[in-house]
Amino acid sequence: MWRERLIMWRELVSRLFDDARFRSPATAHELQEVESALGLTLPADLRSLLLESNGVAADYSAPLVWSAAEMIEQNLLFRRNPEFRELYMPFDALLFFGAEGNGDQFAYRILDGQIRESSIYGWNHESDNREWFAHDLMDYFARSVPGE
Repeated sequence: MWRERLIMWRELVSRLFDDARFRSPATAHELQEVESALGLTLPADLRSLLLESNGVAADYSAPLVWSAAEMIEQNLLFRRNPEFRELYMPFDALLFFGAEGNGDQFAYRILDGQIRESSIYGWNHESDNREWFAHDLMDYFARSVPGE
């Protein structure tokens, strides 16, 4: 069953976004660095996408999925920035992986140290609201299409 779900991410995203841009695939070492730096195991769908393209931009260059290095940088920034601790609720329960380009970001939910693969949330940078957005990465891309 999982084998059947292993779609070609480039193909899927290209069908949804005319302006999709892809990077070279991430290496296994780069994915291991993400997991080590953030102390978690990447969700299977995110891992498979990164192995096909180490980041995806679309919809006027919005960083829909960051590179492995950007995931480390952004997640550590949000978890460690002392100013953010005064402005926002803690970010330890989120694994940020991409953004809309307007400051709002998207993340998998972390519960009891485990990523909930069926829970992608949107984070609003102005209100600090965290709302459910999509079931999984495939649903995330479909819901990110402008006007959908």
